[in-house]
Formats: sequence, structure tokens, C-alpha cells
Amino acid sequence: MREDHPKFVSSRQIRDDILTYERKDPHGLNGFLLLLHVGSGRRDPFHTEFGALCKALTGRGYEFVRVDELLGAP
Repeated sequence: MREDHPKFVSSRQIRDDILTYERKDPHGLNGFLLLLHVGSGRRDPFHTEFGALCKALTGRGYEFVRVDELLGAP
């Protein structure tokens, strides 16, 4: 979606929406896989907010693991 589109969501809003959902759901993000495409070519790339998202979630007790580790792949 183009960044001038009325339904465009900024990277900061994406980060804030994830954190808001985590706070509101009684189970937080437990059981979720957050899949993020960081190479989309946006002028407002999400990777600028990724560190803040990781820091906030780590501070809330979440642990990050690779998908292959999660699935127990050799």
C-alpha cells in the first residue's frame, strides 16, 4: 500500500498497535508468531521501530526465538 493511501499505517502505529493488543488480551502475545517483513521499500520502514518493540516486549517478559528453534528443527 502506498504511503499516501488513506489506510496507510505508519511504522510507529504498527508498533503501538502490537503493544496495545498485548496489553489488552488476557493472554498477551503468548502463542503468537510475529512475522515482519522489514524489506518492503517503505519510506517509513518498520526496522526503525523494531528495536523499540523488542525492548518493550523483552521488558514484559517475552523471549525471542527463531522459528526453526521453536519447531525443534535440527
